[in-house]
Amino acid sequence: MPNGQPPFTTNPILLKNLLAQVGQGALQLPDFQRGWVWDDDRIKGLIASISKGFPIGAVMTLAANGHVAFRPRPIEGAEDVAARRAPADYLLDGQQRLTSLYQALEHPGAVATQTAQGRPVKRRYYIDMRAALDTDVDREDAIISVSADGRQYGAFGREIVTDFSTPDLEHEQHAMPTERLCDEGMWIIEYIRHWEGREDHPDGSAANLVMRFKAEIMNQFALYQLPVIGLAAETPPEAVCTVFEKVNMGGVTLTTFELVTAMFAGHGFKLREDWDERRRRLHDQYDVLRGIGGEQFLQTVTLLATQTAKRQAQSAGVPVERVPGIKCKKHDVLRLQVDEYEEWADLVQIGYEEAAKFLHRQFVFTHNNVPYGTQLVPLAALFVELSSGELHSANARERLEQWYWCGVLGERYSTGTETQYALDLEEVATFVRTGEPPRIVREASFNPERLLSMTTRNSAAYKGVFALQMKRGGRDWMTGAALTQMTLENENVDIHHIFPIHYCEHRDDPIPYWLYQSVVNKAPIDAKTNRSIGGRAPSSYLPNLRERVGERLEPILESYGIDIRTLEGDQFAQFFVARARQMLEWIAGAMGKRTGTDVEALEHAVREVRDPPEPIADSA
Repeated sequence: MPNGQPPFTTNPILLKNLLAQVGQGALQLPDFQRGWVWDDDRIKGLIASISKGFPIGAVMTLAANGHVAFRPRPIEGAEDVAARRAPADYLLDGQQRLTSLYQALEHPGAVATQTAQGRPVKRRYYIDMRAALDTDVDREDAIISVSADGRQYGAFGREIVTDFSTPDLEHEQHAMPTERLCDEGMWIIEYIRHWEGREDHPDGSAANLVMRFKAEIMNQFALYQLPVIGLAAETPPEAVCTVFEKVNMGGVTLTTFELVTAMFAGHGFKLREDWDERRRRLHDQYDVLRGIGGEQFLQTVTLLATQTAKRQAQSAGVPVERVPGIKCKKHDVLRLQVDEYEEWADLVQIGYEEAAKFLHRQFVFTHNNVPYGTQLVPLAALFVELSSGELHSANARERLEQWYWCGVLGERYSTGTETQYALDLEEVATFVRTGEPPRIVREASFNPERLLSMTTRNSAAYKGVFALQMKRGGRDWMTGAALTQMTLENENVDIHHIFPIHYCEHRDDPIPYWLYQSVVNKAPIDAKTNRSIGGRAPSSYLPNLRERVGERLEPILESYGIDIRTLEGDQFAQFFVARARQMLEWIAGAMGKRTGTDVEALEHAVREVRDPPEPIADSA
């Protein structure tokens, strides 16, 4: 803000003036706001609070002539007038309160609300003047809601409990419609006339009651002020997004995608419709992409758009310190322009399709087994940046795979990812083209002890090792053939225990949970084979497997790094150490670097496991 001025102001504004702005269309909603949802009881409580001068909270607005241009939407009830003009301000917070108050105090006709159970209903609101002035009556009890026809019905909807369906009935029961609370119009005059000449008015005269009611109740509505926090026109989009998330806890969550959608709508572009169509195509064709949402798609577009801006600045001879960087953090995505999106969206969609095919080649076929959905953001950008010709050679494909596995097994995409995406787009592209390793490949490492803590598929590295077992030649336990996507789907292959849980827990010397749940004790096994294994010791289930697959059994086990002799002797400790050593070799190969194959810590971890006494010859 210029001259050190704050980016917002806080001013009290008369409620009746705010409601007038709503009715005139000067104050409207951003179109991303959901419809109004306050229920009948809360509306009565809101009216009661104002009638006593109690605070009902602040509202927040944003100047409509600034950096953020939303497609506006009139507040419910004000559509007829408001839709014909552009707003001066957007209502960011306070939608439910102002909508409730506008419909109840200004808008003629029934209010669209809902019961406490969420059933949509139409209600008219009245205030019992005599009850409102009685200090022994709870103010909320003086606020009466009736059906759209002016009647309140009993429990079964037959008996009429209250009837305000005509002006005479309103006057007779001293029930003022709430839309009359902010004016001194004909209703009061008609009320006094209704009782004129009668001596049975409970307060002596209608005029006396009206004078007291105006002074104590109606003046509260006429003079009531709401604190309004007004965000200036210069407020940047990222600030609007952050502020909205902090203050509008009960409404729609304003994600980066929602805000960009709203801003694009201000320029006539329907981002949500565009993304919905792309999402359907990507998700329907490739299950691995089901975790990709609009925000990730926008991040990939932003990476490529900012890379173009950087290259253009460099070509124009802009000084190095002024050349913009490649970025895709929230504030960068919020600066994305419609023309930039239109330029890159089709290519990015193709990039994600190629990323899905790449994952298939790594034996990742479902979104549940994707190690890092975050890594797909730069991966899709790289498939746009790198031409098919550049990725045609074996060296190029191997380098891209090495970066991928360093990210997965080095667990590099769990935090600080946006900065890493920008590095990836340049450094990995250079790696593919020249062989110069990117930072993530240089710095990635895998500690052998990590195998001990990889126990669930919540871990990216766990999912990676699962896929790596199949990618490097794991065989189908039914046929001994190399695994394919069709085999995995048809045979319901999933990750299962080699030494079953029941066996591990019920041995004379039970195996600790954290050992038998380790990824070292798991392999991709089809459902039928897993059922045949059951909870038995390996030495017990191996004969059944051998009967089914014959001589193919040993090659099948070897394809998963399993020494059959350790299973025949139920030697968990020797099995665990030998297979861990094999896994570390696979991991080192995938990452293209020595990650450490020292299994001393693993040997120490299983040292206390007392296997059956029969010695097992060293498989080396």
